[in-house]
Amino acid sequence: MKSLPIISLSELEKASPQEIKKLYDVCYEHGFFYLKEHGVSPEIINQTIEASRNFFKLPEDVKLNYRQELQKVYPKTCRGYSPLYGEFLDGVQGDLKEFFDLGIEKPLSDKPFTGPNVIPDDSVAPGFASSHFQLQNEIMTNVVPKLLKGLALALGLEANWFDRFFTDPVLIHRAIYYPAGVGKAGKHTDNGIFTVLIQEYFPQPSLRVYAKEEWIDAACQEDAFVINLGDLLQTWTNGLFVSTAHEVIHNNPDTTRISIPLFVYPNIDTVIQPFGTEEKIISQEVMIKNFVGIWETYEGAGRAKELV
Repeated sequence: MKSLPIISLSELEKASPQEIKKLYDVCYEHGFFYLKEHGVSPEIINQTIEASRNFFKLPEDVKLNYRQELQKVYPKTCRGYSPLYGEFLDGVQGDLKEFFDLGIEKPLSDKPFTGPNVIPDDSVAPGFASSHFQLQNEIMTNVVPKLLKGLALALGLEANWFDRFFTDPVLIHRAIYYPAGVGKAGKHTDNGIFTVLIQEYFPQPSLRVYAKEEWIDAACQEDAFVINLGDLLQTWTNGLFVSTAHEVIHNNPDTTRISIPLFVYPNIDTVIQPFGTEEKIISQEVMIKNFVGIWETYEGAGRAKELV
């Protein structure tokens, strides 16, 4: 495979047998694809990218007012601003990127990954919070449910099979800034069910995917999201659908790069039973273990330690 396959969300919504079969093949083979006809307006996407770039241009001392330590959610490392070299995705060296994590806005809670966001308002970063929350609502309302339906049908399940596990889903929604010429995110797999990645268009690709034992470039496609499956879905399907390693190397010397991945998880109290087994896996324990691996023990994200 030299390029990622393309899946139409509108065809999945219609339960097109051809598109469902195509989705199955993609998820079985390599778990990475472009999602087109997703229905999210380019205006919302462009506004969010521009507001994100403007936030990252702010002085460092301003951005640090929203750093992870000042967040109110447990673990604190799932929200807020992180400077260059703050995250060790591959468990070897800090990534050359800045980012800001937010989640679904909720009241203070004793549940992990659940609660309010400490995020700059318009007096500090005009449009940053509002555009991200608008984009988040579009993705969680119009993209995630349709994609879950498509995955269920691809697995031979009822279309609404996943619904009971996503009545109050967890989302880690990230804005990433890669400096011109040197931006990097280390080799890793994602931890959740799937990731919806929005990246601004550049002729020169930065995302690289490990598919069928070779690294390929995932070129930017206009009006398309990149979807990749996460370790939780690989576990849930007992290895039938695969979570694929990837990395970012942004070598373009002339432009910075903004990308916006949304990492989708089921309800925090979900107990996952891998297909065909009696095993029980608690979603929040998997999530917390992953955050410990990134931020405390430096083992890296997902299956990063297998990729070194």
